[in-house]
Amino acid sequence: MTLTIRAIIAAALLLGALLVLQFRSTGEAVPIRKSFDTFPSRIGAWQERETNNLDLEIVSLLKVNDYVMRRYASSDGRNMWLYIGYWSTQRKGAQIHSPRNCLPGGGWEPIEASRVVVPLPGVHAPIEVNRYLIQKDRDQQVVLYWYQSQGKAVAGELDAKIEMVRSAITRNRTDGALVRVSTPVSGGVAETTDVLVRYIQALYPVLADYLPE
Repeated sequence: MTLTIRAIIAAALLLGALLVLQFRSTGEAVPIRKSFDTFPSRIGAWQERETNNLDLEIVSLLKVNDYVMRRYASSDGRNMWLYIGYWSTQRKGAQIHSPRNCLPGGGWEPIEASRVVVPLPGVHAPIEVNRYLIQKDRDQQVVLYWYQSQGKAVAGELDAKIEMVRSAITRNRTDGALVRVSTPVSGGVAETTDVLVRYIQALYPVLADYLPE
């Protein structure tokens, strides 16, 4: 059996499972542990400078139950944008939207995609996240994002869907979150990525206070 055929079969099985979850499951929505309104104004060396709100139409379209969207800044003036969206259930039309579909918005275009392993402090195992280099005119940004699935970080969209189906079957839960951080390129893409990694290392332990596991 070729790799292409196996991929098609896997996708078909996943689609069938998702349809069952959307239309026949009756699992309960899982509330967030604490509202993102109380999210820390300081993350490691970064201090909150601005909090933004999504338009009500966008919130209705995304069907997100809670979110935080902020700009943080370090003492050297580097800006860091954070977005975390939480879905208490992904049944009947509510599901996490991939940033890959949103990156071209506002004139930004992805020009490079890869994965990055982020070592974490304490007892946390390293996590793998997506890295996108995006550009608009002459400006470039590095974006790192992943899906937080009930205490587990998942990079790939398909893997996140599989994890959701597995959790729905074994735990009767489909809650999950999207975590995205970004910053303008300064000193090169590698150096900018390292800055984002350090931010995630400070951010990740905080997530357990808010996202159900």
